[in-house]
Amino acid sequence: MERIVHICNGDSTADQLSLAELPGEIRVWADALDRGPVLPVADAEHYAARAAYWAQHGTADAAGKLATYDRDLDAALAAEEVILWFEHDLFDQLALIRILSRIARKGLPQTLTIVSIDRHPAIPNFLGLGELEPEQLAALWPQRAPLSRDSIDEAITTFIALTSADPRGLPFLARRVKALPFLAGAIERHLEEFPDPTSGLSRTERQVLAAIARGEGSPTALLAGSHATDPRYPMTDGYLVATLTGLAAAGFIEGAPTNVAGLASAAPTVTALGRQALAGAIDRVHEVGIDTWRGGVHLTGKGPVWRWDSRERKLVEK
Repeated sequence: MERIVHICNGDSTADQLSLAELPGEIRVWADALDRGPVLPVADAEHYAARAAYWAQHGTADAAGKLATYDRDLDAALAAEEVILWFEHDLFDQLALIRILSRIARKGLPQTLTIVSIDRHPAIPNFLGLGELEPEQLAALWPQRAPLSRDSIDEAITTFIALTSADPRGLPFLARRVKALPFLAGAIERHLEEFPDPTSGLSRTERQVLAAIARGEGSPTALLAGSHATDPRYPMTDGYLVATLTGLAAAGFIEGAPTNVAGLASAAPTVTALGRQALAGAIDRVHEVGIDTWRGGVHLTGKGPVWRWDSRERKLVEK
């Protein structure tokens, strides 16, 4: 009997897919590579670096989970067909390029296909495959497309650039990748998480700080605003907490929750320093410093650090 394995982007998609009555096994690969270090290192060092980051953010035993993701992926490559279920957003596209880079290194299965969408007719504000009902996922199955050699080559090249300590290859790739339809947009959205040249805020930090300043700072409003205006990077509860915690550490807001459990009751407010940052009157990096990762780039200290000028669409050091 032909062996088929579905690799999907998270537990929600896996749960719904399990009810869709499609042939094959279901496995999950769901590390959030949009956060924390993503380095050009061997597996053991990769798991250790990622686990250390996630431990700082309240997730225990991440190394074991990450190793399981890769082990299940490697085992799936012996199947006659492997189907990847990954949508358009930054989280999924970064996972996809790592998965394809690993598959290319380990050996391609007989047939490698993908289901990847950025919209659905039944869901006006589509956020991801995990929102779909089992029958809606089943309807996408006949539309799966083979992954070309060009797609795999783009994934490998982009993953190499993502893990580099020098991010200057990424804008070049954002203008040139074509075989993977959502990758160029994801690369640009990744770059928008670098500090901007004036305020030193990332796009997400700026959006969240502006919403709080407008009086729209409840967690529900912040999440809804992100989902409506930022489809390439719809915010999760965990990333909202991390963003609020970072803004509080910089002195830009008060009343930030310390974990997801405290999110529902949070009522953050903007400080005077935060309003100055939002207006571009101060530079967050120079004023209070920064300590975060964007792929292989460690943004640390009070500068100079890599920044993304979205108007000129280029990286600068400042």
